[in-house]
Amino acid sequence: MLEELKGRAQKSAKTRIIGWAITIVVLMIAPLFAPIQMILGPKDLTGKTNLDYSKYEGKYVSLDVSYVLGYYMEEYTVDKSNRRTSTNKYGYIVYNYDDNSCVGVWLPKSEDSQMQKKIDATLEFLLSGTEASESKKVKGTLKPLTGQELDFYKESIEELEEYIPGIVEASAYYYIDYESVNKIPTYVIYLIYIVCAIGVIMIIISLIQLLSKKSEKDLNKFIAANPGVTEAQIDSDMRAAVRIGKKNAIFAGQRFTVWQVNTAVKILDNSKLVWAYYYRVTGRNSVSQTRIFNIDHKMIAINASKDASDKLLSAYVATQPHMIIGYKSELEKQYNKDFRGFLDLCYNNAGQNSDNSGENDGYTTQFNNESTSNQDEF
Repeated sequence: MLEELKGRAQKSAKTRIIGWAITIVVLMIAPLFAPIQMILGPKDLTGKTNLDYSKYEGKYVSLDVSYVLGYYMEEYTVDKSNRRTSTNKYGYIVYNYDDNSCVGVWLPKSEDSQMQKKIDATLEFLLSGTEASESKKVKGTLKPLTGQELDFYKESIEELEEYIPGIVEASAYYYIDYESVNKIPTYVIYLIYIVCAIGVIMIIISLIQLLSKKSEKDLNKFIAANPGVTEAQIDSDMRAAVRIGKKNAIFAGQRFTVWQVNTAVKILDNSKLVWAYYYRVTGRNSVSQTRIFNIDHKMIAINASKDASDKLLSAYVATQPHMIIGYKSELEKQYNKDFRGFLDLCYNNAGQNSDNSGENDGYTTQFNNESTSNQDEF
């Protein structure tokens, strides 16, 4: 039985590794390969001539911008009175010198001061022919201008036609959106990177646990801390124990309580247990567990359903007469304030570990604003 549990613990590590590996691959590929494309970098349009922008539609591109003709749109916020409070983003009309074409560029307000310098450099270029010495690389998804954005762009281009003849004809009605990669919002990609980073960490941890045989370490640590206890004794006790559940079974034996948590095998010496009850929290952070306390004044929680907890507590009633089973506020007060007296209550009242007289109706309920905590008296 113990070998079976250790094998399941090792299998749990393998399953976690495979599960996270699949998750990482799916997250990197499924959203239009955007996370991978962001790592590889954009397709550079700089220096290309006779550009057919339609071939790059929806793709992650970059363009070195030296000349900015002006604005065509801005995004701003308003207050409750519909008064403008601040500008968040701007749409710029940029001139692609190499291709002799114009496209839109959508950038955050933080880039505006630099783009303003480009507008000044463009004016200087138009008046004196002085070429700009610096460029700014803009990256994002190339998207077609549509709806109101297209109307604003056309209106701005037509106004520029008076000063720059032929600019309307040179205009490609596309824009580079800095907020996306292959149409996927950049914030989504960053979230994917975070999840993938967590996945890589979990894979590394699971590999370490798998290769180091963590379940064996847990077992050896317990045996070292309990002289006289052997692996054979634990296995024999498990074979005669009450088995609660199938997949993640809890073994409640005469001498030991054994269960699995991921890649770890947990063991309790029942002779050192003094109190146990079912604990539940419902609401935002739900909890369902059996809380067990030992003579070292420590609490051990076993995550289990109400049914599984009831079976475990029943096994303790039948095999551990020194334990107090069930919750009462008076017991908790004595446990916290007079632990020695609590131990005397346990070991001097063997056989009286639960109140079955009918005084308790099943559980005590405590309320707070966010959840309901139920501590059940068995």
